[in-house]
Amino acid sequence: AEAHQQLWQSAPRTHILVPSAQRETVEWRYTLEQPTDGWEQAAFDDQAWKTGPGGFGEASTPGSVVRTSWKTDDIWLRRDFTLDSLPAGELRLWLHHDEDTEVYLNGVLLKRVKGYTTDYQSYRVTTAGRDALKTGRNVLAIHCHQTGGGQYIDAGLDVRTPPEK
Repeated sequence: AEAHQQLWQSAPRTHILVPSAQRETVEWRYTLEQPTDGWEQAAFDDQAWKTGPGGFGEASTPGSVVRTSWKTDDIWLRRDFTLDSLPAGELRLWLHHDEDTEVYLNGVLLKRVKGYTTDYQSYRVTTAGRDALKTGRNVLAIHCHQTGGGQYIDAGLDVRTPPEK
């Protein structure tokens, strides 16, 4: 029991900054048609896009939490979130993708991945990505391209802090 307690105390703490569909119902704006340039920028006007809860895809995809059906080759997603203050700790992207995906924060590329996953994965965010996070309104923007088989896209952001001493 003491060894378990020490292990628990030495584990990093994770704070959910932007929840994924795995954790709760989250509304996104999305389009299935190629948007105009700048779609990943915070100032882009996405009011004409559809709205729906994430994740997006086809229900037989392993590890998926599909709340909105998506069956075309491409999908573009945008989601606003507001921060009163900047969190301390390491910013991490929580992502499940099938298939090729680009994720942006306020127009800055956080991650580009090829292929697919069968469950959610945690990815370290670059310093440039971390620096894109700001107080007030932020925009998470994603493009996912489907080539065959199952399909799914969903993401969130977490912050990891060192274990308590």
